[in-house]
This record gives sequence, structure tokens and C-alpha cells, in this order.
Amino acid sequence: MKILHIIEEKRIIKRKKERSHEVNVTGFNERLVPISDFSQGKAGKIFNDVAPNNKEYIVLKNNQPTAVLLSIKEYRETQEKIWKLEKLLERIENIRLLKLAQSREGSPVSSFKEFVEELGYSMEELEALSESVEFE
Repeated sequence: MKILHIIEEKRIIKRKKERSHEVNVTGFNERLVPISDFSQGKAGKIFNDVAPNNKEYIVLKNNQPTAVLLSIKEYRETQEKIWKLEKLLERIENIRLLKLAQSREGSPVSSFKEFVEELGYSMEELEALSESVEFE
């Protein structure tokens, strides 16, 4: 009996997922707006729907997604999230670099001059080589 209950639960969950996917696709299609709608007097209706309902629209030009129209509130929230994620990624990179430096602690360290000489060059050769290269 317990197995039948589990199977039925899985079926219900599967049906719910299928229905939510159908709603998402339908909702997505409703948010597609040809750019020509803005010149045909429909801009007011679209703008009136954006802010109060927190909706976003994807503007199509030549049937290609070109721009996204969203409320100022949504835009600011998105920018805030991006800023926080950038700070988080910066912190993660700093931690990674710190761990790398700590793992190398105690390793033999050589000067740049010693490194160049290990590669079989002299500092003068390296300097002459660098002067022969032009950057644009």
C-alpha cells in the first residue's frame, strides 16, 4: 500500500510540473512584444502594465529579442543583486588567492632575475627583446 501511495505522489508531482511548464511558456509568449506595437498606440497599455504589476516584456525587432522592458523597481533590485554577486565573487577570488599563497608558503622563492636566468636568458636579452615588440 505504501508503494502505491509513493507512486501516486510522484504522478501528482509530475503533473504539477507539466502544468507549471505550460503556464510558464504561455506567460513567456504573452510577454513578447513586437516593436511595431509601440508605434501602433499600444505603448501606453504596455507601460501601464509594467510598473504596477511588476511585469517585464521582451521587445522583438525583426522577430528577434532585442530589449527588455521592466519596472524601475525590478531594474534596481536586479542591479543590487548583480552588485552583491560581484562582491561575493570578488571575496571568493580573494579567498582562493589567499589559500593559494598559503599553500605556497615555505616554498623556495627566487627573484625575477633568477627566474629569467633559469629560462636561459639574461636581463639584457630580455630588455632588448621587450624593446623590439610594439603594442598598439
